[in-house]
Amino acid sequence: GSRRVLRRLSSAINDLPSPELRISQLRTNGLRVATKETYGQLSSIGLFVGSGSRIESGEMRGATQLIELMGFKSTQLRSSQEIYTDIASLGGAPVAFSARDLLLFNIEVLRQSLEPALEILAETILKPKFDLAEVEEMKEVMMLQHQSLPPASLLKEALHEAAFGAKSSLGKCHFCPADDVGSLHPGVLREYMSEHFTAQNLVLVGAGVDHDHFLGLAERHFRDVPEGHPLNFVPPSYVGGEARHPMDELVEKGEFCHMGVAWMGSWDAVEDRIPLCVLHVLLGGGNSFSAGGPGKGMYSRLYRHVLNRFPGVETAESFIEPTGLVGLLGACAEHNAEGLMSHLCHEFLCLSDPSKISDVELCRARNMLKCNVLTTLESHHMVFEDIGQQLIADGAYVSPEEVCERIDATTAEDIARVVTAAAIKGPSVAYVGPHIGTVPDVGTVKRWCGH
Repeated sequence: GSRRVLRRLSSAINDLPSPELRISQLRTNGLRVATKETYGQLSSIGLFVGSGSRIESGEMRGATQLIELMGFKSTQLRSSQEIYTDIASLGGAPVAFSARDLLLFNIEVLRQSLEPALEILAETILKPKFDLAEVEEMKEVMMLQHQSLPPASLLKEALHEAAFGAKSSLGKCHFCPADDVGSLHPGVLREYMSEHFTAQNLVLVGAGVDHDHFLGLAERHFRDVPEGHPLNFVPPSYVGGEARHPMDELVEKGEFCHMGVAWMGSWDAVEDRIPLCVLHVLLGGGNSFSAGGPGKGMYSRLYRHVLNRFPGVETAESFIEPTGLVGLLGACAEHNAEGLMSHLCHEFLCLSDPSKISDVELCRARNMLKCNVLTTLESHHMVFEDIGQQLIADGAYVSPEEVCERIDATTAEDIARVVTAAAIKGPSVAYVGPHIGTVPDVGTVKRWCGH
């Protein structure tokens, strides 16, 4: 009996079409609509906006962060409380998120509640009220967010400042400085949305939905989005400098000197993206305390060569950013700062020689990256995010299968090539925290790196 049931279930699953990305455009305004079926009971729907804090200037400084916080607040038709109550009654959860290069409004909802959820999403985008009392409340939240950032987040912000210049579009902090929050008002938010929330800069994404049904609902609820023009963002030049932030207002001061060194990776070259990601995993790293176990990166370079050899190092880890920055972060006592910065630079630059990359560690890094990609995409929400982020950034989508093929094809020579290309442009360095008085300056670090 049970075997027959399992055979019937297996046969039914095999009869389902293989999930594929489908992309259409609304007839009225050309808004892109992308979906992928997951055959689960949950759907993730949302709107990606290709703007972000990088496009802010003048009085719009901080508008991206404030619009994120105003997501799913009062609209012209419902109060903030009604919005949250209605979404909760659908078994849903709303999320808004912003970064340098995008804004996202997302609702996780039960599949059968898709239409009312999409209606609320459209209402949030097309008919926001921007109630003055709610705006002022969220401005206070902005102030708290900036003060509560952990050192690692502040360090990445400081590295962008060092890499591109404090006044450039990518160098200014994504989180609005306290001095600029006060000038924000509802009119600024409406101007920002009028300029950037246009069909040419938006992607409506659904994971765990039927494409034709979702497209029909989108035609009904998003037909009034203005067509607009594509965003013409020109990234600033990489300058390779230094930023220091004692951060006296830090909530989490701690006892360590937090440092970072970064180079400009060739992220714009599609053929270099996967090697850069393999490089990131190969370097790996983390904190001095780890429970170990599979997938924790305990055999990555920074664990084997730095964390396990020098007890005074609290943190050593690699990172890669959508802006193209690739580098390493570290934390230690101030008297060990020069030694740690020297080791971080060495671990990155030595990979410009392919003979220094063993077959074993390269194979391990490739396998770990594939594992990370595939396990992450087991979640319908991460399928949703992956689709939206690729389409906003590149206007195209690379499937997980193709990503894995490119990972397998990555060689030690590819790693060496992307490291060499980055190293030629010189490093950027940043320090955050109260213990940065005697750290090496960017001139010293550049000499270590051969500049």
